This record gives sequence, C-alpha cells and structure tokens, in this order.
Amino acid sequence: MRAAVVVGYNVAPTLGAVLDALPPGLPTFFVDDGSGDDPAVPEGVAWLRHPRNRGYGAAQKTGYAAAMAAGAERIALVHGDGQYDVEDVLGLLDALDDADVALGSRFLAADRGAVIPWWRRWANRSLTGLANLRLGTAFTELHTGARAFRASALRQLDLAGFSDDYVFDQQVLVGLARAGARFAERPVRVRYDDAVQSISFGRAVVYGVGCVRILAGR
Repeated sequence: MRAAVVVGYNVAPTLGAVLDALPPGLPTFFVDDGSGDDPAVPEGVAWLRHPRNRGYGAAQKTGYAAAMAAGAERIALVHGDGQYDVEDVLGLLDALDDADVALGSRFLAADRGAVIPWWRRWANRSLTGLANLRLGTAFTELHTGARAFRASALRQLDLAGFSDDYVFDQQVLVGLARAGARFAERPVRVRYDDAVQSISFGRAVVYGVGCVRILAGR
C-alpha cells in the first residue's frame, strides 16, 4: 500500500490545492502541527492534529506512525504549503522499486536549482558535499523536503528518539545511509513565493550546525 503524509502549519490558503493534486483513493494523512487557522480537509483524508506546535520533525513522526499503522509500505512526504511539486513527489514512490529511500533533488531539475535563493543554494551545496565526504555517498542534494520511504527502512530507526525540529530530516537520512539503505534521486520542481514557508536565516544557521554535529557523530 502507498500513502502520502502531508505536513503543515498554518497552511489553510494552500492545502486545498495540494490535496486536490493527490490521486483519488491514495491513503492520505494530514498532520496539522498546532495551526491557528482552520484548513478545509476533505472527507477521506485522515486529519491528525497536534494541540500545539511541536515542530516539523514531530509532524513527520506522527504522520509516518499513522501511515505505517494503517499498513502503508511506501510513504511520500508532501508539504502542505505546496513548495514541492506534488506530482514529482509522488513520482518518488515509483523510484522505491529499486531503493529504500527516494529524494527529490532541486539540482537535477531543468533549472539546476537556480530558483533557490543564493544563500540557501550555497549552504545546501556545502552541507551536501560535507555529507558525501563523511558518508561516501554522491548525493546532489541531501537537504530536500521531497522524499519517500519504504516503511521497512523507517522501522530501522528510532524515530521517537530523533529531534522534533528541522534537523530530524538529517538524522533520518544519515541514519539510513549509515545503515546501508539504498538511495535514489529524481528531479523535483519547486516554487518560492509568499505562500511558501521557509525557515529564517537564524534558524537555518542552527540547522546547519546541527547537521555538522550529526555527521560528526555527536
């Protein structure tokens, strides 16, 4: 069984279009991370609400746990703000035919990541390069929110023991790489506009430091 985990915080203006882009009948779990707005969630979508904002990592933990409990064997992570093209993200599920983890890379897209703000692009490239050196991998982008997993891969990790914040993403991927998981990369289209949610420069610095610490085994 395939499933989509949609995560979001105050994404009422964009959520409808994101959910409409999902194919009918695809089991979908929307994790509302303590939003203050009132999104319209259609019937058939499992709406999982955190009573307070717990963090991006916590939202993923809730979604993955629910999807796996329902029997999902392949899970795609979809962002409720619509930053990552939904069709491209769902395409990652097919890439799991020969992989345990599939990542959507903005640098494999037609514009080679030119749409990404310059400082984010530089930081992304630098941290990905460092990870490749430490892990012996050849990722084009390790810091992407577009990803899909085999449930069997996620079960190898102690997700509950990972961060509830953004660095959760890095803990998962580094943990799976060190466990010998098979990875695939595919192009993913993105957009950056007023509706897209991005972390501030300050929080991005904290995230970057956290990523370095994870690679150092701390």
